[in-house]
Amino acid sequence: MYKRISRSLWLPLCIVLLVAFGCQKNTFNINDNNPNNPTPDAVSPQLILSGAIKKTADIARGGQTINSTTYGDPDYINLYMGYWAVSGDFIPNTQTLTYQTTTDYGADNWNSGYLVIENLRQMEAVAAKDPNGGYYVGMGKIMEAFNFQRLVDQYNDVPYSQALQGGTVDFPKYDKAADVYDSCIALLNTGIALISNDTANVNVENPGNYDILFGGNMGEWIQFANTLKLKLAMNTTQYSGGAAFITSALQGTSTYGFLQAGEDAAVQPGYTNSSEGQQSPFYYDMGLSTAGAPQQNESYYRACSYIVNFMAANSDPRSSQMFAPNTDGVVLGRPFGSNVSTGQDNQHISGMGPGLLGTASSPAIILPACESFFLQAEAALDGYISGTPSTLYAQGVAESFRELGVTSMSSSTYLTNQASNPNVGYTTATGLTTIITQAWVAYSGLDPLAAWNNWRRLGIPASLPVSQFDGSVATHIPYRLQYPTSEYSFNTANVTAEGTINNMTSKVFWMP
Repeated sequence: MYKRISRSLWLPLCIVLLVAFGCQKNTFNINDNNPNNPTPDAVSPQLILSGAIKKTADIARGGQTINSTTYGDPDYINLYMGYWAVSGDFIPNTQTLTYQTTTDYGADNWNSGYLVIENLRQMEAVAAKDPNGGYYVGMGKIMEAFNFQRLVDQYNDVPYSQALQGGTVDFPKYDKAADVYDSCIALLNTGIALISNDTANVNVENPGNYDILFGGNMGEWIQFANTLKLKLAMNTTQYSGGAAFITSALQGTSTYGFLQAGEDAAVQPGYTNSSEGQQSPFYYDMGLSTAGAPQQNESYYRACSYIVNFMAANSDPRSSQMFAPNTDGVVLGRPFGSNVSTGQDNQHISGMGPGLLGTASSPAIILPACESFFLQAEAALDGYISGTPSTLYAQGVAESFRELGVTSMSSSTYLTNQASNPNVGYTTATGLTTIITQAWVAYSGLDPLAAWNNWRRLGIPASLPVSQFDGSVATHIPYRLQYPTSEYSFNTANVTAEGTINNMTSKVFWMP
């Protein structure tokens, strides 16, 4: 997370975006700059924006490995949350199956997060010099908040105020996680203000196709920022200062509102099956190579019996879109940590289904519209925003059906059929539990970090299982990640000041 790490990302970003957009006039002049050693000022805000958003998608949806560097790794949370299990065809990884993880476990999330934030800050610095560059600065602030929230939610305290100032501050202090959350709201407010104020500037530069998230729709950028504010806010419902934080965070959000139906925050730089490096990140992680062979984790991760059995018990038609029916035509899961091999090989246990896996060219959703509605439903239930909780909840379920491509049954029919089922049917008595339970189903493979946040603050699902692996003594899933080894090696004094970190007992600040 020092200056040196940023330089390792400039060239891959340039290559990725030059492939995605082609050689466009005035974008990258090889006569003026050495393309093999680009500097921050030589890379346009357009390319930095596209590259940083793409890398954010890699972090959130399953990273890509380029030049032996992996960008992001959310798969471990899918294991924790009862979504996935480890295939019976592989030798068990004791560290994963017993939760006895090291400081290197999940470190790609830290390393990638700070790489992206560094490049966003470089983009903001370059764009700020242009009187017509306000949109780029605003988008950079919003994406910073997105990435910093993910860091806090996995690590708690993180460097913020002194981060990425190599040469000035080589050993950044760790800011309190609650303060970083405050700073994220400030970033989002600044981003919103810059975008909304710049609409009056007739010469403002709209990013257009370089905006691979919303295609230059600045109104959706503000809705995205508001939804991030809502996400930050609802994470603090059980925190001692939560009520005040939520009220303050949500001020002004009614003007533009939140992401609406069909408005997934979905990254699309032009994913293609021409090469593995150009595939959509989730497909790259869980799909097939360009030659049609299993790659990355396609054969390693399978459906977990916990969610499969839950969906079967509740007659949920999303099951066969989320997980692929096996050779017998049924969706079958495996308990996480199972020691049984017979009948639990990949011939029997389901892999990723067509609705979740998509194709090599599918957009990478980093914040699904269903999540916006589930967040709104909870906020309305608690009285923080206007709206009817049951209606917003039903819209969340409907968006989940749309995102998974369910055609066998409408979401309204599903809700009607299961009206008396507290896991599905919304009532005043079971409202919060029903909202969070269905959010847990919807976030499977899509936004597992949001589901983990909900479990850590509310304990829903209450029956979430722990690993069955021999030797595991866990009574609950982990609470957080440990800081990376690199921090103990290069920022020793500051990370040591955080005390002894235990992934099973150390908590994120907003946890009860």
